Amino acid sequence: MRSRSSASRSGATRINRRAFLKLSAAVGAASLTPAPRLSIASTLPLPFPHQFFPHAESLLTLRLTAFNLLLIPAYAAADLIRRSALHIIPGQPGRAHDPEGAFTIPYTRAVGALIYQGAPPTSLDDLWTRDALWPDAPRLVIGAALLRRGYSLNDTHPGHLAQAEEDLLRLGPRLVRDPVAGLRSGLTSLALAAVSARIAAAEPGGVFFLPEGAALIEYDWAIPLDAPHPEAALSFVTAMAHAPRFIAKHPCGTLHAPRLTPLTPLPAAALAQRAGIWARLKEITA
Repeated sequence: MRSRSSASRSGATRINRRAFLKLSAAVGAASLTPAPRLSIASTLPLPFPHQFFPHAESLLTLRLTAFNLLLIPAYAAADLIRRSALHIIPGQPGRAHDPEGAFTIPYTRAVGALIYQGAPPTSLDDLWTRDALWPDAPRLVIGAALLRRGYSLNDTHPGHLAQAEEDLLRLGPRLVRDPVAGLRSGLTSLALAAVSARIAAAEPGGVFFLPEGAALIEYDWAIPLDAPHPEAALSFVTAMAHAPRFIAKHPCGTLHAPRLTPLTPLPAAALAQRAGIWARLKEITA
């Protein structure tokens, strides 16, 4: 396997739980188990052994050569492609962040949503007025604050980000590694989370798409440039993609969520400002 030296160029809706149950296999074929020598780092819970990271930012600060396989959001994959940090693999062409399909293989999609028990939420204001759980995920948390003020999830304006920071620091949200697990355990009746088919199929109450908009997150498989066993990693992903019940992408479009916005790569200045916001937020919520 060769490496490449440079990168290639409305209203709120309640999710139909029955439809989600039919799609619960979309997260992957649980019958497949990776070889013991494969070290997998994932930003999404998986039904087989892996090292879980709650968000891509926490993973990308590590030495990726310690892993054979990554499951990361498309916006993080785009950053690694720009850094020439991934192996060439036979992926799926025609996607904005990987036009030739040379570095990534699509796995599934998730949507930012509120999961609740009891009284249904009505807007993002519920996250500020109810004792909610928030994910340890900068793009979702800062994105929610931006959306609440009428801005884009991918906003890079310094003033808009400063307003979002002010709102979040005033609130001091309860940040947890797995808000869905917290909701199921009874810690709260409301949580913000990235909802995949597998999560929604097992959710304890309702799943609510926000009228202000929802983040669409595409998760990709990628192999680090200096992975210890790249051939075994590619074999595993290829076998999983051809498993009988595997669905490469969860068809979020059929759920009719309002204003689905894909999370996109951000320029360096916006990334630095967001990193500062996140550090200050983590400090007051520790």
